[in-house]
Amino acid sequence: MKNVILFIASFLLLLWVSLSPSPEMLAVQESNEMQTEELNVKVATYNVAAGRGTDGTYNLERIATAIEETDADIIGLQEVDVHWGARSEHDNMIAQLAEQLDMYYYFAPIYDFEPANEGDPRRQFGVAVLSKYPIIAAANREIARLSTQDPNPVPKPAPGFLEAHINVEGADVAFYVTHLDYRGDPTVREMQVADMKEIMAENTYSILVGDMNARPNATELQPLLQKYADVWKWSDDDEGYTYPAVAPDRRIDYVLTSPRIEVHTATTMTTEAADHIPVIAEVSLLQGSSSYNLAGTAWLVDHYTEYGEIQEERTSTILQQHLEVLAYYKKQGKDEKLVKHLQGMRVYLDHQKESGAISDKAWEELKRDVNYFIGKWDG
Repeated sequence: MKNVILFIASFLLLLWVSLSPSPEMLAVQESNEMQTEELNVKVATYNVAAGRGTDGTYNLERIATAIEETDADIIGLQEVDVHWGARSEHDNMIAQLAEQLDMYYYFAPIYDFEPANEGDPRRQFGVAVLSKYPIIAAANREIARLSTQDPNPVPKPAPGFLEAHINVEGADVAFYVTHLDYRGDPTVREMQVADMKEIMAENTYSILVGDMNARPNATELQPLLQKYADVWKWSDDDEGYTYPAVAPDRRIDYVLTSPRIEVHTATTMTTEAADHIPVIAEVSLLQGSSSYNLAGTAWLVDHYTEYGEIQEERTSTILQQHLEVLAYYKKQGKDEKLVKHLQGMRVYLDHQKESGAISDKAWEELKRDVNYFIGKWDG
């Protein structure tokens, strides 16, 4: 193994010395070789049950208090009513919560019906996000759903998967909110997970929250749990049960992150404002949306290889070999060698982009990671 590592190290050093970046590339590199601020953020998910508490009474003030007590900077909500009907007093729940809590919001209807009376607002029910940080773009994406109005429903694409791009003081994070099918048969959830995974592949600095209506060992959730980090791994609580609120006995609400984002803690919060309880996680984001460690960059290489942004297997293999060498020298505490090999990896990325083996998108994100690590470890 030692001989293999030394061979790879020698190869990378030779590659770095032999390939010279252009003056334009050097200018970009020098401007990016700097430390990046780490931003601690609390994110959460909460099924608000259309504002009804465990006592069956609608009380939006109680929901607002529960959200405030989570201390979340960004929170995804499920079962949100907007002018739905008498059960929520025809309120626009999300607009009123956003105003009371002084947060930005975006609402993604799952159901969008004609009003009961002409001239009234449309009756809507769905998912939402509240954020203390600006939402710079948002969309209501489609995933498989069964129609509530079809006597013989078949799953087909329908709205209700929220995607919001949020600027957290220079870190751009894609924040997704979902509410998966509740039926015992997992077929629709399997389709929904596949659809979400395909949509989320477009962004690699991302957080997914929601009521999945399935426990962690459910087969249909495994494609998500194998791809993204379940924040509950960072919790001191073994169970993390979230439902029912009075005496929770199952974990069906989740916060998942791309492995490029650092997770510190995860917890739940006891409240009877709704029939679920919130899940809260403290994470760190980096300005510029860089991976916080080399494992995050390795995940990024695998991700872009899986989705064809890195087109040659040899290119992917060499990049992973670079990262193995870097991990070895990091473990040894040899920062000078780390920086030298990072510079070699940067030159290799430029060469592969010019040859068409790496897409512009993959090159840009991998280059951003490399520049961040150079700034982090360069003296």
